[in-house]
Amino acid sequence: MERDLTVRAVNIKTLGEFLPWDYECDEYLDSLREKCRKRQRTGVVNSLVAQIVRLEGVRKIIQERFVPIGAGYGGYEKKGYTWKEIETAFRNRVLTGAVVNHEYIDPREFLKNIKNTVIERIQGVMMEHNSVKINTAFNGEFIAGDKTAVKTIATKNQEIYPTSDLNEWYTKHVVDVIQASLEEFQERDSGWALSRILNLTINVNKLNPLRAGCHIELPRKIMLKKAVVNVKSNDNACFAWAVVAALYPTKRNSERTIEYPHYSTVLNLCGIEFPVTLPQISKFEKLNTISVNVFTTQDSKIVPLRLANDKKEKHVNLLYVCKNNDAHFVCIKDLSRLVSSQLSKEKCKKYICDR
Repeated sequence: MERDLTVRAVNIKTLGEFLPWDYECDEYLDSLREKCRKRQRTGVVNSLVAQIVRLEGVRKIIQERFVPIGAGYGGYEKKGYTWKEIETAFRNRVLTGAVVNHEYIDPREFLKNIKNTVIERIQGVMMEHNSVKINTAFNGEFIAGDKTAVKTIATKNQEIYPTSDLNEWYTKHVVDVIQASLEEFQERDSGWALSRILNLTINVNKLNPLRAGCHIELPRKIMLKKAVVNVKSNDNACFAWAVVAALYPTKRNSERTIEYPHYSTVLNLCGIEFPVTLPQISKFEKLNTISVNVFTTQDSKIVPLRLANDKKEKHVNLLYVCKNNDAHFVCIKDLSRLVSSQLSKEKCKKYICDR
């Protein structure tokens, strides 16, 4: 059906031919969207999304020939592309969108000029979901002799945190990856060459990096710094034990829960569920008038994962560590000692601002 509508679009010459085609196109797009809203296999949904985006692109081009801008089609600020969102039934999917190309010929120019639109949409969902996981797919029409085919270059899922640099992510993991793949594909003896840019599809899924549980052993590199306290507990309350270790430091056996007051006696945990998740930390701060910063490891470095909006008189720095699909909070007792070696090789003590 999609191919039939696309082929027929080429032969539309008059408004009288356009209107019934547009109505039929609209009905078919509605049926595709309805299928996307039902639980389907990932491959099926991706195929449906691709059909919707391709047909929307063709439809937009035809509409501009026959319909004045803003005449019943929601208006259109001419940028050479449009943004389309598609509702899907994936449980953790918070955004499926596509930037549909209308006039760009050069892939790098297209990707460069749509960057702000893509980043703004991602920032919008991150305001609600904090951390997300993103992958993209560049779709183009390729030709080889008298053959034509639509081919996709997909990028790997990347975890994006509130402290991540979205401009760096877009350049490194979208533009550079797609450009390199295009060049490699066309330089191979495949005979295929890009003839038309169709769209860039963006899939954004919820990411819950802070679902921490039982005790785990820390990486040797961190242990040697002697800058953290790793409390050994048999429950899922490592977040609470790490906070208690920060507020009630002990000089001996700091890894043993018996050396501290039980978290239930010194912390207000009303409505807090264990294991603690990132969104719950804000609620914990309000209940206890305690500010919490969370750091994690990324590329062998300690980086901020969550920074408190307002540093309180009672303040704690925690380290979040992942290992073998397990996750764990530990108390940072000396932030300077923990991160100083990644800042410079000087042996002297450094004073680090935890903001």
